[in-house]
Amino acid sequence: MKIKVNNEYSKLKTVVVSSADYFDSSNLAINNETIKYYALNGGIPTKEAILEEQKCFWDELKRHGINLLVAEQVDSAKGQMFTRDLAFVIGDKFFISNMKKENRRLAINGWHKIIDQIDSNKIIKVPSNIYLEGGDILVDNKTIYVGISERTTMEGVRFLNDVLGEDYAVVPIKLKPKFLHLDVVFTIVSSNLALIYKDGIENESYELLDKFTKIEVTEQEQFELATNVFSIDSNTVIMNSNHKRIANELKKFNINIISINLSQTAKDGGAFRCTTCPLERE
Repeated sequence: MKIKVNNEYSKLKTVVVSSADYFDSSNLAINNETIKYYALNGGIPTKEAILEEQKCFWDELKRHGINLLVAEQVDSAKGQMFTRDLAFVIGDKFFISNMKKENRRLAINGWHKIIDQIDSNKIIKVPSNIYLEGGDILVDNKTIYVGISERTTMEGVRFLNDVLGEDYAVVPIKLKPKFLHLDVVFTIVSSNLALIYKDGIENESYELLDKFTKIEVTEQEQFELATNVFSIDSNTVIMNSNHKRIANELKKFNINIISINLSQTAKDGGAFRCTTCPLERE
């Protein structure tokens, strides 16, 4: 299988997804602030609602000729639909993440048939003593932005530096406390254009993103994961249908918008980018 990802927005060809069939709303952590909020404001998500949203999203990807590789379900594995965190591609290298939460590590076992199709010389497994997750990785050609977050550490940055060598610049972006991954506060939409929640990033790290024209999202929009959009080519973005203000801002930059309701999925902590792991872009 060919793997190649040089940025976040070239035309998407192949992506790994996973069904939400494992999802059990009765087993949600009510101490989680997001779930607690929704329990008090409109209800927690159900498996049926998430599966319906997922089908609409997958159908749209297929309609654009994108090859979907569906990972197998794994008993007792949490968060399986959030494939972004489990692995990532930089250039022609396939990295298997080391997840900080032990109950999420099992999900990669459902990828065996996919991983077996990848050249073993291109596969790099993050060591067990280093935490590095795909939601913290943004690929901008020869610059790799890495979120220093609840789930990824500076050791992960140093590991990437060692593996990628002098051909790449690995830039750590420090998040403020409580933000899970970089892509819930910052996402590259197209060349030099990004969505950002400024208050989720430490000031010195924010200054490292000065090359981008930034569309800022509000606190409420960030809570609804408005930055977690998904570019399927340099002019087309899939995003949540309830973020109309942001859609209008993107249209000013000649971005085509595909609006899909993924609001129930987002309640569980991830949206379009979180539920997709690109393996090949043109």
